[in-house]
Formats: sequence, structure tokens, C-alpha cells
Amino acid sequence: MPTPREFLVDSVLGFQTSSGEQRPNSFVMSAQYVSQREIAREAGVSVSAVSLALRNHPKISEEQRSRIQKIARKMGYRNDPVINHLMEHLRTARPQRRNSTLAVLIPEIQPDQLPECFIHRLVDGARAQAMEAGFGLDLFFLEAAGYSPKRLRNILIARNVKGVIVAPFISGPGELDFDLSSFSVATSGYSLTNPLLHRSCPNYLQMLDEIVEAILRRGYRRIGLVLHYKEGGIGHKLFSSSYLFYQAHIPASERIPILPKGQISKKNLTSWIGEYKPEVIIGPGYLFSMLQEMKIKIPADLGFASLDIFDPPEDVAGASHRYRLVGRETVKLVLSQINMNLTGVPKEPKVVLVDSHFRPGFSLLEKKSPPTSRTKRKKPRLQKDLQFKAETDLADT
Repeated sequence: MPTPREFLVDSVLGFQTSSGEQRPNSFVMSAQYVSQREIAREAGVSVSAVSLALRNHPKISEEQRSRIQKIARKMGYRNDPVINHLMEHLRTARPQRRNSTLAVLIPEIQPDQLPECFIHRLVDGARAQAMEAGFGLDLFFLEAAGYSPKRLRNILIARNVKGVIVAPFISGPGELDFDLSSFSVATSGYSLTNPLLHRSCPNYLQMLDEIVEAILRRGYRRIGLVLHYKEGGIGHKLFSSSYLFYQAHIPASERIPILPKGQISKKNLTSWIGEYKPEVIIGPGYLFSMLQEMKIKIPADLGFASLDIFDPPEDVAGASHRYRLVGRETVKLVLSQINMNLTGVPKEPKVVLVDSHFRPGFSLLEKKSPPTSRTKRKKPRLQKDLQFKAETDLADT
């Protein structure tokens, strides 16, 4: 006679024999199977206490959770994430049952600023991925809420939020003062420096590689970089690394120093252009407007490529950060932790990189002079990322 747990698993999972025969209504118990009742007997606690401890539930003290989990590991207990997820749903009384929810914590900006910020595309992608997985998505603006971190944490627990996504800091590297224990959590981008979480990020190194290669194919030789990222941040380091790698393979006479964030002004830009005479500039979107105010005609006088085509003007040449795809991948990081019952700050955080796409635009001309060859960094690439077609990134930007 199968136990209730065996019957439940039998109704959810199929079993395939070594010969490939599919047996949809059979279940094989491992000889090493350890029940929660056996763990409870060994630990001297109730079965419900074991269940809560193995789910990292805050109702059980951290000391007690650690003790029970240690006993479970020693006895060889293994979680079944499919059953755990199903039982979590069944534990909720039917009249009160609603879709599970993920929370997005958004620092620095107000709700009315979201439509004009790149974060709204991250949220769009995250919401789409969450809905496909059966989850809702709630936004919490940390500057506008007026809640203390402790109060906000209690709100999330009361709403039965299992997963938390931390949106990027728009001002640069930042830290989050929030207790993330009991939540499956991930972040987008590199700006969150403490705590260190699993994260999904645009591939900045590959991004600038593609921009430079596209510029060289169009016949430009003297390429300048205006970098608006804070020095010391990951974005600054990766963009700089790609640019300096390119410069290492051209004559010293053609190398143009980076104009850093602290020196971006019309006066310094005029001096920099006058001294180094770049044929094309790679920089932030707002630099385009600054160049126009300086009476520089683009692309007749100077070529321009944007580091982020989300910034206006939208038809300029440059790279797509594919924010919606980054948001989707961030949700996948959270969902994988929920399925494995992993919570809190990870001991070994991982990074998922999303490749960019270069998009042609009016700000770069097809020059007649032959392009300068460049020694390419050896790394795998998808063929579709080498086509540089504008239409390939429209669904992801």
C-alpha cells in the first residue's frame, strides 16, 4: 500500500526505465529514503517543526533551523522541490489562495520617474517572466515608501513574498541595508556592491567590443571614448578594459585617452577634441546633445556611437543593453532558488551575462577609407550576434 507521499509523487511525476519505457503511474522509493518523521524523532521535535526548518521558515529560530538541517543532512534527507512547491500551495486555505508574488525593490527613484528610466524595461521583462511562471510582481520604491527596512521586511513576509529582486542604483555603486534572509533573491546589473547577490547583467565587455568593431568596419580610424560611469565600478572597468585592449593593437599615435566622468564638460570636451582629433566618439546619450550645442554636426563633422540606445536620440547608432532580457534572466535566478529552497545572501554568487546587439544609426557614416584591422579577443560568439542587424534587438530593448 503506497504512503500518502508516494501516492502524491506518483500523481505528479512519471518514471522512465533504463530501457526507455515510460511508466507514468509508477514510483520507485530509494533504499536511502529518509522521512521527515524520522528526522523529527532523531531531533526530538515535532514533524511540523522539521517541515518548517527544512523550508527555512522564520517561525523556527535560526539556531533550531541549523540544528535540524544538520541532522537531516547527516541522515541523507533529500528535498523534492516539485512536492515542496505543490505542498506550499496546498497549505494555503482555498478561499485565501492567490498567485504567489515576487517583490522588486527599487532604490533612489520615485514612482513617477519610472516610465522615463531604463529600470521600467527591466521591470517589464521581469513581469513577463514572472507571469509565465505563475507569479505576480509587486514594486516597492524604497525612497517613496517611507518604511524602515524592518517594517518593509515584515510587509513582504505578511504578503507571503518568496522572491525578491533588487533593481539597480541609477547613480552608480550602492549598498542595500535590508535583511534578505528567508527570501530567494537576485539583482540586475553591477551597481549593488553589498550584499553580493546572484545577478543578471548586460555584457559590457562584449558590448564595447562590438561597437568598436562596427566603427572600424565603417572606415573610421581615430576612436575616442567618453565614459560616464563612476571610476572603480564594474561597468567602468569593463568598458575601459575593452577600449584599452583595442588601443594596445594600434599605433601609439592613434591612441586617444579616455575622457572620464569627472571631466565631462563643454570646455574639457572642446579641448579634448581639439588636442586628439577623434573621428568618432563613443559615449553616453546626453553627450550627443552636448556636441550639438557645441555646433558640431553629426555625422558630417564627427561620428557618434551611444553606449546605450535607450537614451535619446533613439535612432542613433550604438548598443542595446537588452534590459527586458536582463529582467527576465534575473527572475529566472530567483525562481531557480525558490525551486531549490535556497534563501538569503548566497555564499558563492554567480553572474549571468546577456549579450548586447549593435544597432546601426544615422550617426555613423560608411567611410571610403579601408578599416583598421584589430586583433580580436578569442571568445565564443553566437552567429546572430555577429550580424549587427537592427531588427534583432527590437524585441529586447
